[in-house]
Amino acid sequence: MKHLRWAIPFISAVCLLTGCVTPSVFESLGLIVALGYDQGAKGTIEGTSVIYKLDKDVPSKVTVLSNNAYTSKKLREDQNRKASKKLLLGQLRVALYEDAVAENGIINLVDSLSRDPSIGTKIFLGISRKKTADLLQYSYKDIGNIGIYLYDTIKQNVREGQVISSTLHEFLRDYYSPGKDPLLPVVVRDGESIVMDEIAVFRSDKLAGILPSIDSSFLKLVRDHFKTGLFEFGLSSEELSPHYKKKEETTKEEIHTVVRLLENKPKIKLVDPENLIYEVKLDFKFVLEEITAGIRLSEPQVIETLEKLIVQKFKKKTEHVLKKITELKADPIGFGEIYLQTVRGSSFTKEEWHDRFPSAKFNVQVKAELLRTGVVE
Repeated sequence: MKHLRWAIPFISAVCLLTGCVTPSVFESLGLIVALGYDQGAKGTIEGTSVIYKLDKDVPSKVTVLSNNAYTSKKLREDQNRKASKKLLLGQLRVALYEDAVAENGIINLVDSLSRDPSIGTKIFLGISRKKTADLLQYSYKDIGNIGIYLYDTIKQNVREGQVISSTLHEFLRDYYSPGKDPLLPVVVRDGESIVMDEIAVFRSDKLAGILPSIDSSFLKLVRDHFKTGLFEFGLSSEELSPHYKKKEETTKEEIHTVVRLLENKPKIKLVDPENLIYEVKLDFKFVLEEITAGIRLSEPQVIETLEKLIVQKFKKKTEHVLKKITELKADPIGFGEIYLQTVRGSSFTKEEWHDRFPSAKFNVQVKAELLRTGVVE
């Protein structure tokens, strides 16, 4: 009986090691690291997959497959038939959608990714103004794996405050909120380079409009708490003229400056629910990194003038961006969520909020403190 008690766990361990698990041979797998979706003919979707092959005998380990179908599942099934290795989505890093696809709605395509248990919710989503196939299939001189490169580029720009974070989880969270809409970065191939200068604003799951980089920076300023962010402005030469070191500087119409924001803490408050009036407060510190004029920066009056001009610029630009999103009938900041949190017992659908949001008004207040100065040209 003692021997039997000892043998039972040993036999169980042998069964687990030998009989129940089919080992995965890495060399027989193709790992999809990036996906692209374009508008195809006759209502179909053109899908492009960037595949990384784990094969030491193959000099080029990245291949690209494209095909057409009506659903994303059929796209991958057909690509599997074309591939010499079994395709897996477990290492997916980026999914891109052509703007023509996004205009018709992308929730079905996005939802299919979220339902795959092998895909993490931290993959990045993005929009392409041109065919994603062109961006993903292009033979870059200095980019070996375009999927990993796109992921690292977006991640780095998000960390530095230049791009709004756009993971699968964040897109679905904003889509399913009745008082908020998603944002995605616009990814463009410019020759051998990848550029992300614009932001795509969604109304529910449909592309409502694309904003330039300067607008997207101010959208991020109101929407997010972030530790750093870079802004460039042209300031009035007339107001700075008393502080020039050289007389000839007064001939300039504008003085260009680069400021880096620190410790941004936006606060939004619904002050009039009936008339939908919000108070938007921006309170940040900034560093003057560069200014294209010789100015006596050690004088307290100069610091006060610079702070005043920077406040004016941020107030004007913020009001401009808020007006744009109301015109688009899209709420990527989440004013609707603030309404629901403030007004007890309130409720509305996403469509009802889109109809009401254009009537919103904003009282923008900006407070800025200059910490130190940097380079002077």
